[in-house]
Amino acid sequence: MLNRFRFLSSIRSRLALLVAACLIPASLIAVALLSYDYYRNREALRDSAVITARTIASLVDQQFSGINATLGALATSPALSSRNLKTFYGQALQVLPSQPIQNLMLMDPEGQQLLNTLRPFGERLPRVADSAMLRPLARGDGPVISGLILGAVTGKPQVAICVPIHDKGKHIYSLCAVQPAEQFAQLLHQQQLPADWIVAVLNSGGRMIARSHDMARYLGMPASRDLQEALSFDNEGWFEGKTSEGIPVLAAFSRSTLSNWYIAIGIPAASIAAPAAQKLGWLACTILLLLGASVVVAHVIGRSISQAVHGLVAPALALGHGRELTIPRLNLLEADEVAVALTQASSMLARAQYQATHDALTELPNRSFFNDFVAKQAAHAKRYRSDFSILYIDLDGFKPVNDIHGHAAGDAVLCAVGRRLRASLRESDVAARLGGDEFAVVLVNTTGEAARKLADKLIAVLSAPYDIEGGTARISASIGIAGCEDANQMGVNILQLADTAMYLAKAAGKGRVICSSGMKAAG
Repeated sequence: MLNRFRFLSSIRSRLALLVAACLIPASLIAVALLSYDYYRNREALRDSAVITARTIASLVDQQFSGINATLGALATSPALSSRNLKTFYGQALQVLPSQPIQNLMLMDPEGQQLLNTLRPFGERLPRVADSAMLRPLARGDGPVISGLILGAVTGKPQVAICVPIHDKGKHIYSLCAVQPAEQFAQLLHQQQLPADWIVAVLNSGGRMIARSHDMARYLGMPASRDLQEALSFDNEGWFEGKTSEGIPVLAAFSRSTLSNWYIAIGIPAASIAAPAAQKLGWLACTILLLLGASVVVAHVIGRSISQAVHGLVAPALALGHGRELTIPRLNLLEADEVAVALTQASSMLARAQYQATHDALTELPNRSFFNDFVAKQAAHAKRYRSDFSILYIDLDGFKPVNDIHGHAAGDAVLCAVGRRLRASLRESDVAARLGGDEFAVVLVNTTGEAARKLADKLIAVLSAPYDIEGGTARISASIGIAGCEDANQMGVNILQLADTAMYLAKAAGKGRVICSSGMKAAG
């Protein structure tokens, strides 16, 4: 299970997760805001459609009201009461230009047209056979608005608004103003509604009088089932349903107060959702771009952090091996702070190691360092059949320096001895202070006569005067030499052999060199 999610343990993957954790909530909020905006826009469109339907219904009623007033005025013409139809024909022609109507016609109670402004006066005219319109007129009801009828003269779909004319209480004529169905379609077009909105004018029976789309196909047909159901419940409102074509719409409707006609407006659901879908698409693209850019930035940042962390691995391992560190800048504050801490720790460790293996006064290696070095040289000599020598040095006449000049002068002499030893040896050789006035030297790959010559040189160097506060001091040295091969042949420890040789040199008169081979004095 842990290995399965191992890829999530890197800095770069964690940064990528952080980016996702920051972007996902913001994206969800943006989607929620888009959803809220969609529903608010939907409600605004719905309310706007209801108001628009109400406005168009009012315009239809205004037309009907104006036409009805004109018909009422014409109905009082003396030419009608005197049966002077020719004079009335002329009056009707004069009225036409001022009204939104196609023609005026006069018919008797049985529906026979007596005059029609579309035809010359006196021409034989057809009979109107619309009983649904004639019966109310015969009863004296008016005005009467017909359904969609086919004009007897024009042969085109039209609507007639008729008023009965009485003389001495008797129904003698019916006066009608005719509007073509196309005129209502023009009224819809004048509203300059969005091109995809489907608007319809329906009469009181729910039949299509005019339509903004496919009018020829649906003219005179009943409204869609969803619209019929909505009209049966209320005079104004909205619903979600389908048009006669089967298009899903958010529909609004309003019923006129004068004609009882309906205006229905259908807003396609696709057009409502399209802006939200477009915004959602832009949002998705933006989120993906931000996510991609953020992941790239996170990858770059993660790589720099990873490089900084990896840059600390080697120094940490080196610190474990006791090496002093020099770490370059990692260009990351926290990593640089760790690097400084590692550097300080390495310096402290180096100082501690130095102090543990070196004499504090002379800064020469101490007995512990010397013994380890001798052990390593012995192992090397055994493996590679090489040889080395050890010089044990004891200062002669050092105690009087302390007694006469004081310990400070003695310390100064010891420091000078250390400096003279280092100056007289090769870099591969090691000089150490074993304690007090005892020193030792390891001569790598040097035995026999060469070791003795160096010992003689050291006695001369160490016997030279020492400048101290208040004068000079003189000492000498006794040196015992032991070779690795000699110690192996004699079956003794080389350190013990060199120590024994040094004591023999001291016993022989000081300022002398004794070699382990034969234990004879030299010099």
